[in-house]
Amino acid sequence: MLDSRLFQAANIQKMSGIRNLAKRTIRQVAASLRRMRYRSEPEKIVALGYDEMAADYGSWTLHHERPDRARYTELLMQNLPEGADLLELGCGPGDPTTKTLARRYNVTANDISESCLRLARENAPGATFIKSDMASLDFPANSFDAVVAFYSFHHLPRDRYEPLLQNIANWLKPGGVFMAAMYPYDIDNLVTEDWHGSTMYWSSFDEERTIELVTSTGLKIIEQSKESAIEDGKETTFLWLLAAKA
Repeated sequence: MLDSRLFQAANIQKMSGIRNLAKRTIRQVAASLRRMRYRSEPEKIVALGYDEMAADYGSWTLHHERPDRARYTELLMQNLPEGADLLELGCGPGDPTTKTLARRYNVTANDISESCLRLARENAPGATFIKSDMASLDFPANSFDAVVAFYSFHHLPRDRYEPLLQNIANWLKPGGVFMAAMYPYDIDNLVTEDWHGSTMYWSSFDEERTIELVTSTGLKIIEQSKESAIEDGKETTFLWLLAAKA
């Protein structure tokens, strides 16, 4: 009897391993096909990836400890009066950032993923949402008191950083502020096959070039720091910036 149970347990474990291997293989094949199909359209890789994982990513965000997010959100609120007009670039599922900001400000938030926006509308019903690649947004000059981008710039191709930062500086009212959490890594057109179970696109500059791009718009950096945390067993560092328009 014991031998039979051990045999059954071994078989169950073996089948589970086969199923997991099959799932990984399917993801890898799908990722390769997606990378080939959309190699010149990274925004589609990002949109499809977040559409697939929106709920799981939202849950991971809420349960993953990044005290820098809360600290810099508080810093933003210290520098921005209640009722201000704020634009959030890449809002994701909308919790916790959009949800927190919409209680205090007139928030316009964008995301490229319809699945993320569906969740964001539930989490922050007081905000206005726009489905768009953030590099394609268009607003009149002096539209916002603040623009924020938490963990979103690194999904843009590097050649779109400078035009978007110039737009941000233009969209800000005099005295307005820009806050972002940006990758301080030199990464160009990287596609990974299994980030939260989905294919994802990454691009970023190192710290020196990132700061150079921000200040070249005329924005003055008033606060910056590199903050690290363990994400899925690996240390990940973000460069946090708070900059102001004269």
